[in-house]
Amino acid sequence: MKKVFIVIALISLAIVGYFLFPKKGLNESQTVSNPQRYVAAEGKVEAMPGLDVEIGSDLTGRIERFFVKEGDWVEKGRQIARLENRDIRARLKEAEGELAVARAKLKEVASGSREEEIRRATAVQEGAMAEAELAKKELERHEELYKKGLISESDIDDRRKILQVAQARLKETEEEKRLLEKGPKKETLRLHEDIIIRTEATVEYHKGLLEKTIITSPISGKVIHKYLDEGEIVNPETSLVAIADIEKIRVNAEVDETDVGRIQIGNPVEVTSYTYPGRLFKGKIEEIADYVGTRRIKPNNPAVNLGMKVVQVKIELLEKTPLKLGMTVDVKIMPKE
Repeated sequence: MKKVFIVIALISLAIVGYFLFPKKGLNESQTVSNPQRYVAAEGKVEAMPGLDVEIGSDLTGRIERFFVKEGDWVEKGRQIARLENRDIRARLKEAEGELAVARAKLKEVASGSREEEIRRATAVQEGAMAEAELAKKELERHEELYKKGLISESDIDDRRKILQVAQARLKETEEEKRLLEKGPKKETLRLHEDIIIRTEATVEYHKGLLEKTIITSPISGKVIHKYLDEGEIVNPETSLVAIADIEKIRVNAEVDETDVGRIQIGNPVEVTSYTYPGRLFKGKIEEIADYVGTRRIKPNNPAVNLGMKVVQVKIELLEKTPLKLGMTVDVKIMPKE
C-alpha cells in the first residue's frame, strides 16, 4: 500500500512539473502569435472616375441666368447657366451681314457680264465707230478744200485732232467690250474669294463665342455644390457648380505600406461607417496604386501612425449603399492567406 502512495505521489509531481516547467521549444512555439486575419484601413467615399466634375466657363463674363440649384438632377447636355452675350450676338449679326455682301459680290463678278451690258457696250462701240468714220470723211473733205485754197491749214489741223480723238474713243469702247465678253480675271475672283474666307472665319469665331456663353453639363448627375449666383462674374479659373453621379460611387482606402504585400486585386472587403452603426457593406479591391504617398484621410483611431506612408486602394462596392460622397469609412480587407 505504501508503494502505491509513493507511485501516485511521483506521478503527481511529474504532472505539476510538466505545467510549471514546460520544454523550451514548446514555449517558444506558443509565444508566436497568429497574424491578424484582415488588413484595416481608413477610406473615403468618392465618385467613379469621370463622374465627379467641376463645371466652369471658358470665358470671363457676368452670369445672366442660372437654370439649376443644389440638389437638382441634371442630364448630360442640360443647360447649367448662361452668360450675358448681347455684344457677341451683335458682332455675329454684323459679321453675317458682311459675309452675305461678300458672297453676293463674288457671285456677281464670277457670273461675268450680263448680256444687256454687252449689248450696251456694242452700241457704244458702234457709235464710236460711226463718229470715227465721220471724222475721217470730214478730214478728207477739208483736205480737198485746202488744196483748192478755200480753207487754211489750221482748219486741217483741227479736223485731224477730231479724227484722233474719235479713233481713241473707238479703241476704248472696243477694249471695254472685249473685257466684258472675256469675263473677270482670276486675280479678281481670288480677291473676292479671300474676302469670303476671312468673313466666314469671323462668323465662325463669334458663333463659337456665343456657344461658350451657354454652359452645359458634360455628365448626368446631381448638383452637389453651387459656387456662384446670377449677376456674379465667372472666369476660366473659377467654377460655377460641381456635379456628380451619386449612384455610382466607390471607396478610396489608404492602406499602410507595410500591409500592401498582403493584399491583391479581388480581395473581399468589408466597409463600415459610424454614420450607419451595425451595418456592413461588402466590396472588393478593383485597383491598387503603384506608388506610396502621404496619408490624406484623418483616421478615427488615435493610435494610427500618422507618419506612415500609405498606398491608395480603390474598392468597388458590390451593392447599393446609403454612403455619401466624401464620407469617411472604416475598411477591412480579407487577404487570401
